[in-house]
Amino acid sequence: MSRSRALSFSVVALAAAGVVLTGCSSDDGGSGKGVPDDGTGKATVSVPDGDGKGAAKLHYSGGKSGEFTIESVRCAVMDGKLAAITAPDSADSSTPAKPSFTAVMSGDKAMTTLTTKDGASYLHASAPGISGSRSGDTWVVTVAGLKLGPTDPSGESITVDGVITCGTVSGG
Repeated sequence: MSRSRALSFSVVALAAAGVVLTGCSSDDGGSGKGVPDDGTGKATVSVPDGDGKGAAKLHYSGGKSGEFTIESVRCAVMDGKLAAITAPDSADSSTPAKPSFTAVMSGDKAMTTLTTKDGASYLHASAPGISGSRSGDTWVVTVAGLKLGPTDPSGESITVDGVITCGTVSGG
């Protein structure tokens, strides 16, 4: 897929996420609990809860390396499955926050965008590497080995890992 076509798809997918995320919502009190060891030997990761608004702690490496924490996350759930993530929860697709992370799920893949603190943007129209599940009253999302390409043709790809807890959840 050409970069301009991917960017067009990106705008449409983010608009769809906005529609999904504007539905009825309830604050689930995002507890910020870590994700337990899943048997693969990976350590438990704890994420700050953002004062009940959820949180995302993401690390990226590759062409550029760094990490950031966002302390407000909105998620959408459809038919009991994770459908979309917006961090920060007030993220506007026309003017991305710095940093920000958005994903619209389709099966086991997601249309994903990430903007770093310095404004570098990355995306993938159909990337594997995001999974979410409900843990008590909190939706916990794991980002593992998510590969994103730069929107700047001179940039290099990055790989993203981290944990997200949803503060506000729309849908059901």
